[in-house]
Amino acid sequence: MPVKTFRPLTPSTRYITYADFSDITKTKPEKGLVEIRKRTGGRNAYGRATARGIGGGHKQKMRLVDFKRAKHGIEAVVKAIEYDPGRTARLALLEYKDGEKTYIIAPSGLQVGAKLLSGPTARPNWATACPCGPSPLACRFIISS
Repeated sequence: MPVKTFRPLTPSTRYITYADFSDITKTKPEKGLVEIRKRTGGRNAYGRATARGIGGGHKQKMRLVDFKRAKHGIEAVVKAIEYDPGRTARLALLEYKDGEKTYIIAPSGLQVGAKLLSGPTARPNWATACPCGPSPLACRFIISS
C-alpha cells in the first residue's frame, strides 16, 4: 500500500502522510459480500440516549472477509484489489474455479490476476494459506535443529 508524503513547505504539511489509493482497482464492493453495519447512535432498547458523543457519521458497509480459506485444492484468481472502510489493509476479491467469490486481506505485493491456492498441498509462499500443524516445511526445521 503506497503512502503519500508531502514536502515540508509549511509546518502543517511537515509530518502529513496518508494512504495513497493508486493500488485500488475496483471502487464498488461485491454486493453478495457486504452487509450493513448497524449502529445504535448511543441509544438503548428504549430509544433513550445513554452514551454521549456517539452518532452521525457516514453509513458504512462491512465486507465479509474469509479468514479461514477452507476451500482446499481449488485455485482462485485475484479479480480486484478493493478499499475497506473498516480496516487499513486492502482487500483482494478472489474468484474460485467453481464461481464462488470471497474477500481476503491482501498481502503486500499481490496483483490482479495472481493465482492463489490454499490447503496442505499448496506450495508455501507469501499468499497461500496452509493449515496449522505439521507441514513439510515445519518438519525440516524440527529435524535440522
